[in-house]
Amino acid sequence: MPTIDSEIEWKEYRKTFWTSMHDLWSDFNDYVVSRGVEPLDPKKNNKWCNGSQFLNIYGFPLELDYLDIRPLDKNWIRFDNLMRSEVKEKFEIPPELSDKSGKLIYFSMGSMGGTNLDLISRLISILGKSEHRYVVSKGPCHDEYDLPPNMWGERTVPQIQVLPIVDLVITHGGNNSFTETFYFGKPLIVMPLYIDQYDNAQRVEDKGLGIRLDPYLCLDLLNILIIRFIISMSNPPIVPIEKYINFPDLLLNSGGISNFSK
Repeated sequence: MPTIDSEIEWKEYRKTFWTSMHDLWSDFNDYVVSRGVEPLDPKKNNKWCNGSQFLNIYGFPLELDYLDIRPLDKNWIRFDNLMRSEVKEKFEIPPELSDKSGKLIYFSMGSMGGTNLDLISRLISILGKSEHRYVVSKGPCHDEYDLPPNMWGERTVPQIQVLPIVDLVITHGGNNSFTETFYFGKPLIVMPLYIDQYDNAQRVEDKGLGIRLDPYLCLDLLNILIIRFIISMSNPPIVPIEKYINFPDLLLNSGGISNFSK
């Protein structure tokens, strides 16, 4: 939910969240206490750990941070990222892609997302219709699905070496991929699956620096149009896609919504 939504909606959300998570939070608090740690503060029911009275460190890009809605205490220090180095790894565009035209795009749905073969196969099928090239981090089930001719991938790829050379990143929005992509200044399509990914996806869209998509509902033609849009709009900063696409005209010109197959 966008941070700019009304406080009434946010209050309702927090109430619903706390109701659904209270038992789990209580069990976790019992575990914390059993390990000799101070109990969690029940007045801060959205907190799953106690902050230090001395020093707290976190990593998140300044441009996306929530300082506009919640200032930090003095004992909190932010880093733009806590990026992995992987200095010994090298990456060159594979021959399967180097002799092809089109922009170079990095696609990764993370280790957990990579185990959902139905979802991955669906997204690969959509992106396989694009004229662009893809470096794919295939995940744990890498040997259980094939890639179309415009893609190359392995179980894992050296992400820190891949990101500087691509034009666009399509990711689930996990914190590592999210902050490292932002560090290298690449436009983002974020397709969240769980936990922090929803916040990251919404925040990047709220700030006009990327687009959030539902990976289970995104449509063939619309997905490809958004990729083209982000590549063409990577400089200046990205703004919401609906400002640039007339959806009624798009439907008419494509023969109606029935042609937007899932």
